[in-house]
Amino acid sequence: LVIAMRGIDLSVAPILGLAAMVCGLLAQTHGMSLALALPLALCIGLVLGTINGVLVATMDIPPIVVTLGTYSLYSGLTFLYSDGTQVDAVPPAFAAFGNGHLLGILPLPTPVLVLLVVLALCWYVLRHTGFGRAVLAVGNNASAAYAAGLPVTWVRIRVYALSGTLAAFAGLMFLCYTGSATVTAGTGDHIELQSIAVSLIGGTAIAGGRGNLIGTVLGSLFLSVVLTALVFLHVPPIWYSAGEGLMILAAVQAGFGRRGARA
Repeated sequence: LVIAMRGIDLSVAPILGLAAMVCGLLAQTHGMSLALALPLALCIGLVLGTINGVLVATMDIPPIVVTLGTYSLYSGLTFLYSDGTQVDAVPPAFAAFGNGHLLGILPLPTPVLVLLVVLALCWYVLRHTGFGRAVLAVGNNASAAYAAGLPVTWVRIRVYALSGTLAAFAGLMFLCYTGSATVTAGTGDHIELQSIAVSLIGGTAIAGGRGNLIGTVLGSLFLSVVLTALVFLHVPPIWYSAGEGLMILAAVQAGFGRRGARA
């Protein structure tokens, strides 16, 4: 949604890491339940995402610069909160949620089921609500959207707030699935770059105005297959990032090619 709005959010990785560390440490040291961890993670993401949105929408600074700054800020908050410690044991309920089957009648792990639910909700919002149409309108031409009476500033704030909320929720899912978290969770894996890569590979326009949620999921699967193939081919890990970069460049070029053809 952020890219479809002609924005960028580099802070999703530290938001993920901060939510995972806060919930993980509270669960590990104070026995916080999963029922409390979920709203806490969502609130963390909502607040941090809203900060991004307010800064992007009210300051005449490119989104990539704003979120690069908050990337460092949120990463620093993770280090300060954790004080160098790490999460290495979570309550059984967390592990059961991250590695079990939420519905016994469906042979789907809980993370996959959660992904499908979030995907369906985002697809509905983007395609069948006024807010979704406003996001695409702002991505196409923010000035024209403003002239048409759309609350451009409010749309931008809400999109970044939603991005932060989903990133924090992903952090909680990461904690439940792995049962651990470190101060470099998210940032050490360059999740922010991978999220941009799969969106562009899936057909979301870097210039805004077009989003493809199904394509994003397929792009994620494609990227995972390619990286797995590199492992089986014994390609040195140092080349993995180079491969991701080449795919991003190819996706951007293809997007501009399609845009030029329609024009």
